[in-house]
Amino acid sequence: MQVTAAITLLVVTATSAVAAASNITYTVVSLQPSNQTIGVIVDNQVYPLSSVSDNWQLLHSGEAPVATSGYKYAVLDKLNTATIVEQESFTRKPVTDDSTLNEYYGRSWNTMNLTQLPTIMDPLPIIDRIKSNLHIDGEIPTIHITGSQSSIDNMHSNNYADLDVSDLNMTYISPHDIKTFENITLAVAGFSSRSLPKLSYKLKIPKGGDGLYGYRRFKLRSMGFDLSYMREELAYAIAESIGLPSARYSYVRLFMNNQPLGLFGFSDNFKNPWPRNTFAGGKKKNFDQGALYTASPNSGVNASELPKDLANITLDQIARASRLGPQDNIDPSKSDLRYLGNNLTEYSMQYSVREDPSSGTANYTRIMDLCKFISEQSNTTSDDSAISLWGERIDVPSFLRGMAFEIVTSQSDAYLANGNNYILYDDLENERIVYSNQDFDISMGTAILNPELIHGGNYTKFPGFLERPLTSRLLAVPQFKKEIGELVYNFTRDLVNPGILFPRIDALYTFIEQDVAWDKTLPRVGNSSLLDAAGANFTFDEVPLWFGINGTVPDPAVANFSMSLKNWVELRSTNLLNFFNGTASN
Repeated sequence: MQVTAAITLLVVTATSAVAAASNITYTVVSLQPSNQTIGVIVDNQVYPLSSVSDNWQLLHSGEAPVATSGYKYAVLDKLNTATIVEQESFTRKPVTDDSTLNEYYGRSWNTMNLTQLPTIMDPLPIIDRIKSNLHIDGEIPTIHITGSQSSIDNMHSNNYADLDVSDLNMTYISPHDIKTFENITLAVAGFSSRSLPKLSYKLKIPKGGDGLYGYRRFKLRSMGFDLSYMREELAYAIAESIGLPSARYSYVRLFMNNQPLGLFGFSDNFKNPWPRNTFAGGKKKNFDQGALYTASPNSGVNASELPKDLANITLDQIARASRLGPQDNIDPSKSDLRYLGNNLTEYSMQYSVREDPSSGTANYTRIMDLCKFISEQSNTTSDDSAISLWGERIDVPSFLRGMAFEIVTSQSDAYLANGNNYILYDDLENERIVYSNQDFDISMGTAILNPELIHGGNYTKFPGFLERPLTSRLLAVPQFKKEIGELVYNFTRDLVNPGILFPRIDALYTFIEQDVAWDKTLPRVGNSSLLDAAGANFTFDEVPLWFGINGTVPDPAVANFSMSLKNWVELRSTNLLNFFNGTASN
């Protein structure tokens, strides 16, 4: 919003002649410098919003009359509140309640009704999620983190280190709610994303109380690879539509002290209380929680493998330090459920424990025995007599749905393509392993592998599909081979196609357009070493949102890495459906 010329209007002060019932409370979120404040213009008259809490520094509130024709918020000179520095370019409709919602300055809406994706499969039987207001579709809450600026600066300066910053405070403001937390812990998160101008974070609320709507640990996803700002949102929605026990995802606006960081993806992290929130309806008692593992070939960015001069870093150096797989070949990852012998330490190095079981410690024998069982199965055609043996060790539907999900959404940093970004939950009640996916930033048209293979129609040529120990053995069972083909087809026909996804994409575009434009104007706290190493001749912030959804990337260095979202949807659905139609006709 452009600053208008200073305009002086008469500031009307409420008098005893104005009945208390004629006033309501106006509340708006806005970051302002120390010499400015916020007011509300009601029927062309200005009322300063003088109440700003020490705990809620972004939240301005105050009383003013009920609007007859409408109202808007304005930035005022703090010393002379009769002077308007700037004002919203639109007029809000009158509010007849006692107060407005917690509105956001410069946004003409508080909530939106967005087109939903259909649910095409029932949730897996093990899923018993809590009801939570953590992710409300059509709302963008604000998170304000406050505390030692020097500690925050140090965290950003050492973005390749796994450095926790504690003793910070957090305020969460949604249109309907305000929550504050003390002594939270914040850290830079991710692997290759640490080499981007916009960083991602992980956040932890201390134990005690109900946390934030039943959760304590979260990911703040920068969407730094995504020109559309939507790929992860859609991927998580698809995972839920097909009944996988993955995390959930929404958007937030993030501020740290007096600096806006931008629009972020917000997801619950796979740490307690996530297992019991997902598998036991939030119950802690009488729930025999098993260990939760994540594949961990990317054990972190190894700063010792990076050059001292980050300005001249190469893509190979970043990939090596981040443990990324190669561009055209299948990464021979040890975290792809291959048998590593009977030394449990080998498995502990490849499968990190996110959460221990309710009692005792993680049982790596369970992982070792599963890998051994997989290795002992034939990778050539066998009969269906092996179905019961597989069912005794793994939740087969979760694995089959997960593999089909990776293929249809072109995941190039998951189990098949990179032996990475998946979880294994030890279901103690049924004594078997449950599978799910996580972190979908390299997907749906953003790829680190050969585009012809990862977006191609013949799903059996998807990177890793025939090579990974798990899928190569599962496919040897005729029934499993048939089921995974049916899942790939059904997911494409019923979800990943223009008829289903485009309405959701269009709704999300309207929903986030203003926030993305704001996000792209903000200074970044990371660096551009990954983009520089890739040879990109522009920054992602220079590319408008519509281009990431509808455009064609002209830069060859980036075109093979990222295509527009709608172009990918059309390409993916056309290639897969043509393959199935061609196969059926033969």
